[in-house]
Order: sequence, then C-alpha cells, then structure tokens
Amino acid sequence: MITVNCISLADEHARRDYMRAQLEACGLPYRFFDAVRVDLGRGWPDSYARGQRLRHSGVDMRAGEMGCYLSHREIWKAFLAGDDELCLVLEDDVEIGPDFAAVVDALCADTSDWEFVRLTGVFRRTAYPLRRLAGEHFLVEYLEQPNGTQGYLLNRRAARRLVDYTAGMAHAIDMAIDREWEHGVNVMGVAPGPISHQETFETTLGSATKLRLSLRQKLLRELHRAGGNIAKQLFLARKRRRLTNHRRVQ
Repeated sequence: MITVNCISLADEHARRDYMRAQLEACGLPYRFFDAVRVDLGRGWPDSYARGQRLRHSGVDMRAGEMGCYLSHREIWKAFLAGDDELCLVLEDDVEIGPDFAAVVDALCADTSDWEFVRLTGVFRRTAYPLRRLAGEHFLVEYLEQPNGTQGYLLNRRAARRLVDYTAGMAHAIDMAIDREWEHGVNVMGVAPGPISHQETFETTLGSATKLRLSLRQKLLRELHRAGGNIAKQLFLARKRRRLTNHRRVQ
C-alpha cells in the first residue's frame, strides 16, 4: 500500500493535526515531510536562478515559494533514493474527499498509461478522459494545465526528469511542473479531483515584491517570454491534435 508524503512545516501543528485526522480516517499510511523554510535574510538559496527569474517575470520569488519548491524537490530526491516505484504527495492544506483512497488504489493498480497525475488543480480546465478510476472520477489529460501542487502521484521516470529540470529555481514549483514542453513529463490529472484546497488556513507563501524595471529590462523580459512561448505553442498544437478525438469532460 502506498504511503502518503505530507509536506508540512514542522511547527504548523494545526495543519498537521488537520491532515492527521483525515489521513487516519481514509486508512492510508502516511508520514510528514518537514518542509523547507527559506530565510532570505541569509541570502538567496544557491539554486535560485535569479537572472532567469527576473528575465521571465521581473519579480523575485517569495521565500515561501522557494521553500515550497525546494520541499517538493527534496521529496522527489528522497523517493529516487529509495526502492518505491510510486510516490504520493499531499500538501497540508487539502480536504480529502470520500473517494480519495479508491482513486489512489485505481491509479496504483494500473500504471501503464501515466507518469504524473495531479489530484486537483487551481484552475478549471477542459479535461479529456482516458478511463474511469472510481465512482465519477476519471484519469484525464489537459491541453492547458490547471496549476497547483496540492496533491499528486508520480513514478520514477517523472521524478528523475523533474529533479533534473528543477536544478535551477526560476518558477514556482507548480508552474515548473506545467512546463511539459521543456521537461518532457506528461502531466495528467483526475476529474473531478478527489481532494480540494482547504481555504481556512492562511497562506505560508508570503507576499510578492515587484521590482521597478527599466524600459530595457521590460523589453528583455518580453523577448524572453516570446521565445519560450513559441516552444509552448508548438507543443500545444501537437497535443491538441492528439487530444482532438477524446470526449471532453467539462
């Protein structure tokens, strides 16, 4: 039986109690993974690709975003250092639905058609169903990704590719995962999701600091984005053709 890896700051006792109660109720084994806390007062993390980040967005990543990014990456590395074939990750602010365990069991029972599966997303996207998992939940593909890292499963191939791809930190971790055209992992999902975001907890990501950019910096940012957008649009055109024959789940 697969173990849930729940990312949580060590001193977030209320969040841990909330997740512990839900995980024990659904019957899956679990462990808490102490999230990385970044202190920007001690300087930028070594892996922060600040130049790339500012060229793309003009805004530095927040300390909480960096901690989230590094936490997910450390879980992938720990997974690859072990012998498990699959890894299940949850953040500590999700609400677990009644079909969660059944959906996870169905995904673990047949891994032939997926390598990374999101269990929920931030945004509503058109989903293309591949097969029924449990109840009304389907394994789906998205043309455009719904963002979010609240919960997902991945296999060893996906973890290896993502660890390599995320060596330099320039995007929020969910946006890095979304960039399929760069890392080559096919990111799928479950619709409707068996988990959802719990809105009552205050975010630990912090607030963004926007830099004042010169006209030259703004032009360079747009040129940088345009180059990346060409590759993205070519990838989406190929994916759109592949998904055209699938029935859509709205």
